[in-house]
Amino acid sequence: MRRQTRRTFLTTVGAAGTAGLAGCTGVFGEKKPDGKGTTSTTPGKEKTTSGGEETTAKETTTEDGSQNSGPTVFDSFEKLGQWHAVEQEGTLKKSTKEKYQGSQSAHIIGSKKTKEGKIFRANFGSKPADMGGKNLSLAFKCTSHSFAKIAVQLYAPDQGHIVEMKRTLYGPKGKWVRVNLGVTSAQRQKSVDLSTVYEIHIVGRPVDGNSSKPVEFYVDDLKTVPAPKQGMVMLTFDDGLKSHYTKAYKKMKKYGFPGVDAIITEAVYDDGFLTQSQMREMTQNGWDMIAHPNAQARSMNKMPRKEQEKLMKQSKGWLKQYGYEGHKYMAVPKNIVGPNTFELAQKHFDLTMSFGASPNALPAIKKDTILSRMYGDENLATTKRMIDYAARYKQLAIPLFHEIGGKGMPEKDFEKVLKYIKKNNVKVVTPSSLEKQGLLI
Repeated sequence: MRRQTRRTFLTTVGAAGTAGLAGCTGVFGEKKPDGKGTTSTTPGKEKTTSGGEETTAKETTTEDGSQNSGPTVFDSFEKLGQWHAVEQEGTLKKSTKEKYQGSQSAHIIGSKKTKEGKIFRANFGSKPADMGGKNLSLAFKCTSHSFAKIAVQLYAPDQGHIVEMKRTLYGPKGKWVRVNLGVTSAQRQKSVDLSTVYEIHIVGRPVDGNSSKPVEFYVDDLKTVPAPKQGMVMLTFDDGLKSHYTKAYKKMKKYGFPGVDAIITEAVYDDGFLTQSQMREMTQNGWDMIAHPNAQARSMNKMPRKEQEKLMKQSKGWLKQYGYEGHKYMAVPKNIVGPNTFELAQKHFDLTMSFGASPNALPAIKKDTILSRMYGDENLATTKRMIDYAARYKQLAIPLFHEIGGKGMPEKDFEKVLKYIKKNNVKVVTPSSLEKQGLLI
């Protein structure tokens, strides 16, 4: 794209609103994906079992030479005798037509009254499930709504000690998605005992609390993965803005923190955006420059499939041409993941990130997944809380920022986030460093 064309593009979308160039603005957890107002409510090889007993998985060697066992099937949903629908909260039956693996999945239809669907298993008897030192991953498909929420609750050991892992999914409707679950709330956290889990609940609902249609979804292939020794944080920035170098990078360098910048490649060198010399300096200090296709004012799910693919290939190709290792990863513009967007992202990128309002389980299973990001530049208390959960449960929190300083997040607040990370027992990572550590499997 010629310089004049790029500047025409910037004028069209409004250069003063740089945070909205990729359509990513919003409040943590509750704004619509385009940021325009709030919603009405907030590789290892493994065996398959049907009784929820864990199996032995193949071990993999990480960069530092340590051994990590791979994912292990906790429940394959081949038998549903241990699972029950919560009374007056929908129905549960098997589905042999819709399945992620094996011969069947669990099919849940929500209540006509609440629109939610809830199932649980609580027949651990005298032998509760041991989730200590483990993280959870689940295959999920919603066929009723474009935007849905899925939550897994662990009673550890009882209803007074519930650890909840909630994820918001702005698509893809009708596609199996691997959700690497991260903790979003915990009751009486100091006395939670994940080695003694007596009940597991799975809950689905529409994002829109005013929806008149009950949720319909499927779950399958509930896995555990061995948690790493340390929780992690990935600091991500959208659009390749100048302040990411002059403010964020300069401050983060003092702490030895790398970052991730999702680059609108057509805007590189334009006023208010990064130059390649700045980008190269950042990558030399551990940063990843990743793809952020130039969707301009539209969300990609509204575009024809061929146009979506063209934009993805252009963004990836530019980064690869200039030697940026982050070309293998993508941040979804506007955070809406349509079915075509999802399929194409799986085809062209090793890893895709989008809004999910929760941390992520580590190691993260890459196949069919979307890593969850959270808005870090709106609610400082929420950002700190998610960092706390990542530290305590050995998971990955991915805050998302736009402009630092100016009309964006105040520099003093961004500095508070960095100081909070520094004093917590978390490691700052990038997608490429996760791969090198064997934590993308």
